[in-house]
Amino acid sequence: MNSQQSLIEANVADKIKDPKVIKQITIAMRHDGTLPKHAVAKLGPRPSEQDTLALWSAVLDKALTNTQYGNISQDGKFDDWLTRLYINGIVDYEDIDGEGGDALGAWKALSLRGKLKPEHQDFNKFRSLKQIQSIVQNRDYRDELRKIQDAEVIEKHKRDKQEISILDDDRFLAVVPLNYGSCYTFNNAHGFNASFCTGSSSGHSWFNRYADDGPLVSIFDKQNGDDVNGKWQMHAPTNQLNNGNQQVRGDKEFNDRFPGLMKKIVAGLESNAEAINKGSGHIVKGGYDMAKAVSDIKTKFPLSYASGEEEVKPEGDDSDDTPGTWLVTHTTTGRTARVHADNIAHVHQQLLQRHPNLNMDDFTFEKEPANEQP
Repeated sequence: MNSQQSLIEANVADKIKDPKVIKQITIAMRHDGTLPKHAVAKLGPRPSEQDTLALWSAVLDKALTNTQYGNISQDGKFDDWLTRLYINGIVDYEDIDGEGGDALGAWKALSLRGKLKPEHQDFNKFRSLKQIQSIVQNRDYRDELRKIQDAEVIEKHKRDKQEISILDDDRFLAVVPLNYGSCYTFNNAHGFNASFCTGSSSGHSWFNRYADDGPLVSIFDKQNGDDVNGKWQMHAPTNQLNNGNQQVRGDKEFNDRFPGLMKKIVAGLESNAEAINKGSGHIVKGGYDMAKAVSDIKTKFPLSYASGEEEVKPEGDDSDDTPGTWLVTHTTTGRTARVHADNIAHVHQQLLQRHPNLNMDDFTFEKEPANEQP
């Protein structure tokens, strides 16, 4: 970026017209041992007014644009105030660039929300950055600032998130996250604050680790959003299906709580397969193999997939939900086995206990009539 570009983009340079102030800024910069050496070298022994203002604007923009509490660079009082402190030797580059922006951002965030005590509300009374830092670090403001900061981070990730919705009805929302921003938002943005590692503060690496093996699915129960069981995350390749604090896990638990939901999720994956494949091209070469992703779910979570509230049986027909004996036939080889079980889901469970990698789609299931059972 050249000096002219810096001038155009900066929010302070065009406000400083007084030659005396410009000279004072130049002098302050010459005596500021914390300025980056490359910036000082670029100024040269006799910097022009334009170069001086461009550097000063860059310093302020960097400090005020990306604070922990959002962008405060458009609030003119902050850059004017910092300029006065700088030319009077009260602050240096390190003070401003290091923690100055965050301290001012914290003060503004508290002020806008009416959380400041009356004696801390008048900005014109402050004579140093340390004053503001000591105030915002006060125990009375600590919890409030943590909430505000978390909200700012959540909003950032909301803007950055990439995901594909596969189910959104009156009860449930299910999405396939395509980046860390989606996982972070899911953990924190609404309802129970989940503890999935893919959405934690170090979730970038965890998302990459899991997403490389196949799609994650984030599942939200809108009717029970504030409950620990209102959020679930599924990753079939690693056989994980966990609730919000990961204390309740697995196929049976999910099926008991949400009969029929897994079929809807699979249907959503299938109907959005092309979009998910295309959207995941930056994660794995060629995008996700959606046929395999669906097969993984059916294989790893057979109880949940076998159940379905949407399945309508003839009135009085509860044959799949009562104890009995099933003829289980492998369609490829034609071999048949007889399995005694409490219901059809129990049949699937027994098969997978013996052979964890079986695909239930490779079998047919027929319950023997009651009068033919031993």
